[in-house]
Amino acid sequence: MNRKKLTDRIFEDWGQKVVCIVLAVIIYVFSQVATLERKVFVLPLKVEADGLMMANSDIPKFVKVSVRTRAENMPSINSGNIFAYINLSEYTEPGFCDVPVKVSLSEDLMLIDPLEYSVKPAFLNIELDKKELAYIPVKPAISGTVEHGYIISNIDVSPSTVKVVGPSKMINNTTSIYTKKVIVSGAATNFSREVKLDNINSKLKVVPESDFRVTVSVIPAMDTKEYKNITPYVENLNPDFELSSELQKINFKATAAVSVLENFSCTAKTVSVNCAEINAAGTYNLPVNISLPKNMTLVEKSSDTVSVTVVEKIKEQQEIIEDEKDNDFSSGDIIEDKITVLDKKQ
Repeated sequence: MNRKKLTDRIFEDWGQKVVCIVLAVIIYVFSQVATLERKVFVLPLKVEADGLMMANSDIPKFVKVSVRTRAENMPSINSGNIFAYINLSEYTEPGFCDVPVKVSLSEDLMLIDPLEYSVKPAFLNIELDKKELAYIPVKPAISGTVEHGYIISNIDVSPSTVKVVGPSKMINNTTSIYTKKVIVSGAATNFSREVKLDNINSKLKVVPESDFRVTVSVIPAMDTKEYKNITPYVENLNPDFELSSELQKINFKATAAVSVLENFSCTAKTVSVNCAEINAAGTYNLPVNISLPKNMTLVEKSSDTVSVTVVEKIKEQQEIIEDEKDNDFSSGDIIEDKITVLDKKQ
C-alpha cells in the first residue's frame, strides 16, 4: 500500500517535474559556462604528409585556437602546450578534400577540467596530388656586372643537381632551382662562393638541405676594331728617288682584348711599305706591312699591295755646281774657258 502511494506520488504531475529537472540542468550548465574565461591563441599549423599525397594548394601558416576554462586554470595555458595540425597521410587519391584541422594538448592540459577548445577554420579545402621525387638541375642566380673589359666565360655549380620532393604536377613543371644571389660586381678574376638554394616554393622540399659551390670564370673580353684611311709609311727609299704621287690609303681590322684596343693608337710606322729594292724610276707593286703588338691579331686589311711610283729627284743649282766639279776637266781649264769667253765679248 505504501509502495503504491509512493509510485503514485512520483508520477503525480510528472510533466512539471521533468520540466523542472531540465531547467535545473540548463541553469547548472549555464552557470558553469558563465564562470569560464576565454583565451584565443594564434598557432602555427603543422602539416603531416607521410603518405602518398601532398598538398598542391596554399595552406594557411596559422590558425586560431580558442580555449575556455576557469580563471584559476588560465595561467597554466599558453601557446607552448597547444598544437594545431592537419594530417594528409590518410589520403590516397588526388583531388580536392575538406581536411579537418586538429588540435592536440600537452599532458598537463589534459588534466584540466573543465576545458573547452575550438579551432578556426575547422576545415581546409586542399588540393592533393601524388608525392613525387626528382633530381632537378641547380642554376646560379648571378647579380651585378664584372669589371669593364671582362666577361664571364663559364659558371659551374657543384653539385649540379638536387633531390626534390613535391607534388607531381609541380615537380613536372619545375625545370631548375636557383641559388641565392652570387654577386659578380667588379670581378676581374676567377672566384668561388658557397651559397644556399633560393627555393621560393614552399611546396617543394629539398632533401637534404646543403650548401652549393658556385665557381665563376672571368676572362678578358675580346673585340675587333677597324682602323681607316691610314697612309703607308715609306721605308728604305733611295734618297735619289721620290714619290711622284700620294700612296693609296689602307684600312685594317685587328682583334684583341677590349682594354688593349682602347689603349692602342696607330703610329706613323704601323702601316708601311719597304722600298729597299727600288733602284730605278718606275711603278712598283709593293707589299703592305702592318706592325701590331703581340697581344693584337690582324684580321683583315683592305689591300695586300700598293702601287708606288718613284722618279729621280730634280737637282738644285748647288748640286749642279758640285756635279761640274766632278767632271774630268781641271779647274784651270775651266778658268781659261771663262777668260776666253770674256775676251770675245770685249
